[in-house]
Amino acid sequence: MRTEHRSNRLLDRVAKTVADSVRAEAVKPFVVSVMGTTGTGKSSLVNALFGTNLKTDPVRPCTKEVQTVRIDGTGGGRMFFHDLPGIGEAGAVDEGYVAQYRAKLLESDVVLWAIHADSRSVTFDQHALDRVLGDDPQQRTALMSKVTFLLTKADLLTPAPWIYSKSGQAGMFAALPPTETLLREKERYFQEAFVQPHAADIVTSTHHDGTFDVHDPALTVDEHFVSHRGLLTFAAARALAARHPRHQDVFERLYDNNRVVSCSARLRFNLENLMAVIVGKLGPGAGVRFRKFTLHDALNTVPVAVARQFCNLVVLDGRGGEVLFDMAQQNLEVSR
Repeated sequence: MRTEHRSNRLLDRVAKTVADSVRAEAVKPFVVSVMGTTGTGKSSLVNALFGTNLKTDPVRPCTKEVQTVRIDGTGGGRMFFHDLPGIGEAGAVDEGYVAQYRAKLLESDVVLWAIHADSRSVTFDQHALDRVLGDDPQQRTALMSKVTFLLTKADLLTPAPWIYSKSGQAGMFAALPPTETLLREKERYFQEAFVQPHAADIVTSTHHDGTFDVHDPALTVDEHFVSHRGLLTFAAARALAARHPRHQDVFERLYDNNRVVSCSARLRFNLENLMAVIVGKLGPGAGVRFRKFTLHDALNTVPVAVARQFCNLVVLDGRGGEVLFDMAQQNLEVSR
């Protein structure tokens, strides 16, 4: 009887410890940092993803020193957003800010590195990334494993029109094939420039449902996470999924963790895919915290009234001065 009593007390203590751990994880602040050169739309992106109201300005940079903003989530919880100065704003090479950048990024759950989608220059960002990563191998691995690279302002690419698919009083933007092809090519180019040179520093991790049973030299598995040492290429992920189709979703998330993601805060284009990549990097506990700030019904949805404002083309009769076409004046009601 005494043995049974001691066993029950031990089980009670274990259960209480687990419950306390879950509660502590649920209220732990969630930390997001965004890096990138000035003008890449970092604050606009955070506003679109999290419903915040960070100051933006189309002319002047708004952030010239590290600022931390507290955001209260729905249903409780807190998020701290590190609004970091645009690279190049604080000085020629941001010498005085490198240590601050590194410290903020190391304490973050998610790091987003924004690059203008219409840019082909990588040297400045590459140099800044190398400076922020530093020389300590453990810090480099920790940082590279947190970073998701984004191609922002994809709406400024204009090889073909954007599609607005209307449903009721809202809709979603999508790219026509020429734009989609261009974005994929740019994603591959920037992955080659920013991710592949640091492949050895990356440990890619994602959550699993507890049934993951694949044994592979490159994989490490514990109760909650599957981790892959080094960059998992598309070909390698596809090969693993072919051998272990039951865990295809795990390998897809591992690959997605080091993709470069195209998006547009203005058109809310591809925000749901970006959010899926972010969540894929988080463990079960962090996922609980994160969802308190992402209870949007549809991150990609844009109201019709807002979409009308995005047309930048008005056709004018040069002789008579008559407006022949103006998107803002079009009747978008579905004819019955």
